[in-house]
Amino acid sequence: MAMTINKPTFTNLPRTFGQYDIDHLIGRGESSQVFRAHHRYIPEHKVALKVLLSQETARIQRFTQEASIAARLRHPHISRLIDYGVQNPFHYTVFEYINGNSLRDLVKSKEHRLPPDKVLRYFQQIADALDYAHSLNIVHRDVAPGNILIDSDAENAYVIDFGIARDPDQSLTSTGMVMGTTGFIAPECMISANNATHLSDIFSLGVALFFMLTGELPWYEVPKMVDSSLTVFQRVRTLAEAGVKLPGEVDRIIRVLLALDPSHRYAHAGIAAAELEAVLGPHFSQTQIVTGTTSVQPIRKTKQIVLIEPNEVEQALSGLLVHEPLERALERARMLDEVRISQLLDQWSQERPLRLPLLGRLVRIHEIKHYNVFFFHLRLLIEQRRDAGVTEEPDTNQKPIPLQPEYDRWQIELPSPKEFTHEQGKPMVVPGSERVINCPNCNGLGIIVCQKCKGARRITIEERDSAQSATDDRSTSSNTPVVRQRVISCPTCEGRGKIPCERCKSIGRLLQRKLMEWSRWPKFDRAQNDLPEVDENWLHRTCREELVYRKRENRIPTEWLQITEVKAMIERQQRELDQDSRIVMAELQINFIPLTEIEFDLGNPAQPYQLAIYGFENLIPSDWRFLHWERILFSAGIGLLSFFLVISLVFLAM
Repeated sequence: MAMTINKPTFTNLPRTFGQYDIDHLIGRGESSQVFRAHHRYIPEHKVALKVLLSQETARIQRFTQEASIAARLRHPHISRLIDYGVQNPFHYTVFEYINGNSLRDLVKSKEHRLPPDKVLRYFQQIADALDYAHSLNIVHRDVAPGNILIDSDAENAYVIDFGIARDPDQSLTSTGMVMGTTGFIAPECMISANNATHLSDIFSLGVALFFMLTGELPWYEVPKMVDSSLTVFQRVRTLAEAGVKLPGEVDRIIRVLLALDPSHRYAHAGIAAAELEAVLGPHFSQTQIVTGTTSVQPIRKTKQIVLIEPNEVEQALSGLLVHEPLERALERARMLDEVRISQLLDQWSQERPLRLPLLGRLVRIHEIKHYNVFFFHLRLLIEQRRDAGVTEEPDTNQKPIPLQPEYDRWQIELPSPKEFTHEQGKPMVVPGSERVINCPNCNGLGIIVCQKCKGARRITIEERDSAQSATDDRSTSSNTPVVRQRVISCPTCEGRGKIPCERCKSIGRLLQRKLMEWSRWPKFDRAQNDLPEVDENWLHRTCREELVYRKRENRIPTEWLQITEVKAMIERQQRELDQDSRIVMAELQINFIPLTEIEFDLGNPAQPYQLAIYGFENLIPSDWRFLHWERILFSAGIGLLSFFLVISLVFLAM
């Protein structure tokens, strides 16, 4: 007889765990329940008490690991561990009590979306908490609205439940296991939770951002736990499709967070938070969040809001770019404040004696703009397919020909191109082009009339009479030879009057097939951004380029055509193609160099100057406008005076 084991419930659990008495149930999980409790001797001390209901060894190990991880975390937006214990047979943990709701419940109660100012606030706090955990090499692995609490008093966000977090020193995850909240799991973790890295948490944070703004998931089709196709993750909805009107830059930030390739995501959550504030912050920089009391909490601001000027590359390829060098460019932009720029200008002045000294101290900066200058390298493989006539053979075997439509020559499957090299293929038969025809040489008879005898089987030949020839030889009175005609069997057709048709081998029918010939050859092109008053060629030669994109495709992706320079290159190459040629493989590589433009004056606001600082090396090119002209003129005067003095001495000496 089978025995049924009932799972413990709130009603049959102890009312006291250690020094804490249970008040009421506030949440439940797959194998645990969470209660609000208070300290037995200090009733005002409220806590969240989490009780493990399962007695399985694996679950106890994971519960203990969660407590071990939580004990290491000390962050204002991560729920703090207070205690851990065993009230036989139950293991329990004690966390600080956060009076509020989960982000999931809050979004549902707010008509399925949150105001952008609150989203920004929560996103910054969650990102800060995750970056802190990641700095300790801890990956949460389940960043989802159900694991984020919002304090109803101060409206702060807290990351909770590190129950399936990954600590490399204490891994309990089996290979192939999938863990997390459906719809929030990163693509690499759909294969195995062991693939999780801090970039997986950043992906989940991107889903949470979309959820806060819209109340929905960003997928057209929710990824399933089993056999999830990567194409599901490639199709990301826009905020506009979910009915939310925000600047397009927010969509770009979300696409980077949700990049399919982990290396194309933000390296740190804080970078995404800074970019989101730079986009949304100006819209409500004065906004204050009013709580249930009279106190107000301003939105947390970053130390400095710096943006790279918008560019088509990041807008078109946002989730496909290698983001690390772009983050370094943003960090470079943040470092190039007025103080640092003044230092660079002073250093530049000191490098050459004829430059204006202490230029950095003289300048009064009006505006600082940061750009990324992109260099594009396009490789194309052109394939040409042409008609190559027909091939024919006698229909000797009379095999049945299957009925099928004749292929267009571009429907014919060829060996897939591997590299951008010249290739000359052999002529190929066009499938479906086979047909049987009567031999035009013999009109389908298999024989043709002998052209020698015209079908008469005989021919007439002329020959000299041998007896008459002898007589003529003795005669000297006449030199006219005696010729006699004789009818013989035609040697060409052997007296048949006809001969077999060589073209059809006497079958009378021909099997004809169309032929197609093909070839491939590579073409290369390059382009770069054209920025006013910037010497891109000098930039290209002098500064180190950073690779941000390289992709090879068998077609031209639509996102490439959203970049002006790339579109122009592709259209230029396509204009050179005829109707028999197509692009069958393309590779685009994009490098970039950061650039900073400053506008300033030297004491006269009516006479502004512009100067550029190039690359990660922060190089400044030579510029005649900032030469020390007084020193140059003085040196020139001394030189001329010396010259005339020497000439005068020469004349005096003569």
